[in-house]
Amino acid sequence: MASGKLTPRQKMINLMYLVLTALLALNVSAEVLQAFQNLADSLQNTAEQFQRNNQDLAEAIKTAVRKEMEQGSRKNEPLLAEVDRVRAKADSVTGVLRTYIEALFEERIAGKDPETGRLKRLDERENNYRFWMGDKDAANAGRGEGKALEMHQLLDSFVSWANRFYALHAGGKLPKGGRGFDPLVLDPKDNPYVKEKESKEKTWEYFTFHMTPAVANLAVLYKYINDVYVIETEILNLLKSKLSQVTFKIDSLVLVDAPRSEIVVAGMKFETKVFVAATSSEAKPVFSGTGNMKLEGGGYTAVFSIPASARVIPAGQRKGKQEYTVTARVPKADGSFQELRLRKQFEVVKPEIVVTSAAVQLLYAECGNDLNIDVPALGELYDPRVTADNAQVIQSKQSKKKFRIVPRGGAKSCRLTVATNTAGQIVELGTLDYKVVPPPRPSIRVFVNNEPYNGVSPVPRTATVRVQVVPDNDFAKSLPEDARYMIEKPEIKVVKGLAGATTLGTLPNSRIAPNPSVAVDLTDYSRGLQPGNVLYIQFNDIYRVNFQNKQVKENFSITEMTIPVTIGK
Repeated sequence: MASGKLTPRQKMINLMYLVLTALLALNVSAEVLQAFQNLADSLQNTAEQFQRNNQDLAEAIKTAVRKEMEQGSRKNEPLLAEVDRVRAKADSVTGVLRTYIEALFEERIAGKDPETGRLKRLDERENNYRFWMGDKDAANAGRGEGKALEMHQLLDSFVSWANRFYALHAGGKLPKGGRGFDPLVLDPKDNPYVKEKESKEKTWEYFTFHMTPAVANLAVLYKYINDVYVIETEILNLLKSKLSQVTFKIDSLVLVDAPRSEIVVAGMKFETKVFVAATSSEAKPVFSGTGNMKLEGGGYTAVFSIPASARVIPAGQRKGKQEYTVTARVPKADGSFQELRLRKQFEVVKPEIVVTSAAVQLLYAECGNDLNIDVPALGELYDPRVTADNAQVIQSKQSKKKFRIVPRGGAKSCRLTVATNTAGQIVELGTLDYKVVPPPRPSIRVFVNNEPYNGVSPVPRTATVRVQVVPDNDFAKSLPEDARYMIEKPEIKVVKGLAGATTLGTLPNSRIAPNPSVAVDLTDYSRGLQPGNVLYIQFNDIYRVNFQNKQVKENFSITEMTIPVTIGK
């Protein structure tokens, strides 16, 4: 892509090409294929507008020359043939590119949908690849022997012709400050937007067409058609500059806008560039219209930023139309003004926040609840910012869409606010409301000699009694890092007859584990135990340990944490 000072429309085309290059690097899902189709449609619309603008510009030049001739001056008469020559050259190149487009719609490649008129098989790869590279894709040093090489040579030839033609009419000077028109086709090694070392070693033909879907190459073709029209415009403007300001009168003006996109997510901004076609340096327009305006190109181009309003979306629907207007007052050579008005629409789409998690209907207090929060409508523009009341939000370092929500203890609800950072601006997209509940309590189970204890039967004085904390099964599966427990300060007590409880000893705290337990070997206490005595294993507390290693006290009563065992023989 050309560097240096670019026209507003060329900047827009380059931006679209960057988007196209980025999309090619993605896994080609149905959404990405549709993005390619939308990009191709936008580039096609731009190409058609470019073609009309250049036709109007060419006719304006010829009309001005003829008027000079009617007034007795024939000095610019040769420009009539030169204008036709430029138009014919551009038409011949774009005509070949359009034959490639027609070929993609043939059944042997991607086919044509009879209902929509679009490509039928957007993801067609193999036949598409052979069309561009031929059967011997390693031929010609990796450039193949198909239409890709032919197009490469066609575009190189056109740029060479354009540089020669421009120099011929500019006193030997090349355009672009003397360096000439930039090549339209660049091998990856010469393309600053290609960063991968492996890709740098490929040819342009292989890099552009290797197993890419047909719809992506459709967008590529319209991109190059636009590039040809950009060069044509510059050459026509060079020829126009040979006319005097007095004799070159603008009698027909066209107000043109070039939207960044015709579909905008509610909350974000619709942006369009507006300029007057077939103008002169004397005819500096004065713009006004909807939204915020920024002038570019010395005031000949205006960029309008219009916030996309969710109010235009009808109730119960996901999209709506928002209207905007632009007015340009343009001075004419006779001193009068021509006022141009433009009234258009863009589509506003309501962003859908899609959340996936183990339990999307609620959040567990003081637990790491993992949520995947996505807004598919934004695609790669989605740069989420999630905040919450009554909770800590931790964004994953591995995926920008993954968040861990940690509600505070005692919270009953939690509201998440989802926003996105777009061009340095934080745009709120919506809110998500969750109920916050404490995790389900674990159960306390007793085993005697590794067999479940019924709590009634006498226990032999030589038995081993084990008390275990067991987490809720579903909770442990959903949040294993938060389903760990610890038993604090277990004590061994005994009640003999009508006497009060006597402490026999204490045990160390259990280790932190999903199923912590304490075991009591009654043999160690057999001398002080008689049949009929009641042994108590009592815990001071039971704590749940979450993923942050924070100890959260479980809500057990003293009675529940006191386990009686009747001693037998």
